[in-house]
Amino acid sequence: MKHGKKTDPIVTSSLVKDFHLHRSGSHRHTDGNDQEKIRAKVIFTDQILIWPDETQERLSGELENLFSQAFPRMLGEERQDWVRLFFSKPGGRYHRQAILFRNDSGDLVAASTFDCGEVEYGGNLLKGVYLIGTAILPAYQDFGLGQTVGARILTELQPDVLLTTCAQSSSLHSRVSLPQKGLVADFEVYPRLEQEGGTEVLKTVQPDQLDFVTSVFKQLFLGVVEGSREDVTEAMQNLTPQMVRKNLYSDMFDFNPWEKNGREDKLAKALGVTDRDGVLVMFKKKD
Repeated sequence: MKHGKKTDPIVTSSLVKDFHLHRSGSHRHTDGNDQEKIRAKVIFTDQILIWPDETQERLSGELENLFSQAFPRMLGEERQDWVRLFFSKPGGRYHRQAILFRNDSGDLVAASTFDCGEVEYGGNLLKGVYLIGTAILPAYQDFGLGQTVGARILTELQPDVLLTTCAQSSSLHSRVSLPQKGLVADFEVYPRLEQEGGTEVLKTVQPDQLDFVTSVFKQLFLGVVEGSREDVTEAMQNLTPQMVRKNLYSDMFDFNPWEKNGREDKLAKALGVTDRDGVLVMFKKKD
């Protein structure tokens, strides 16, 4: 936990470093190497805003294409709202970073945004992150890009608390499986399923932790909606004690997000989510 006076989070919080990874089995190369290198550029949205207009317009078009393919039934207005997040500063005491994934040809294949800054609870200042979302081209899904985003932010920024809302099974399990797979350490994740006596048991926040969750969510989400307390109030009304955000989404996918290819999501079922609900996931640093 961080104590002391408030300071500029851009100074006190480090930027996630650029990185790259290899996608095996892409068969796009003629030199016998079947690995495709994917480069991730991490940048403050403040920096994007000072790019030349034509560069910003090019990225906006790429993002429109990315979101339309990743979420084929998303309404155009909603898609534009998501794209705008890459060209805006958050409200409150936060700064926003974007991660842009490009393949060997320079094509944008995935993108993510997250806010980082200080939250207050119980008289303490904590480092908080809200991972807003990640969009991935269909051909690059099931490759671990979403998992990589979560792991990079947690390991490099080491926040006291990270929140993110998941809209489908793949994103939910890419988050909650991070500690189990050993990709992050020193964090508890909620909600999750845990084996107890040969039975899978739902582990979600205890009643005495709900005040912490709601307080941090209010503060971080205020940055996402650029200071609109009306939007925060509406979001809080739809949040259940099991950390389900009810009736959050319109129809975005051409499949049931919690039963893709007929595969039942046990965690989603235990939480009682529908195809219009999201799940709020929390990573909290262990004491």
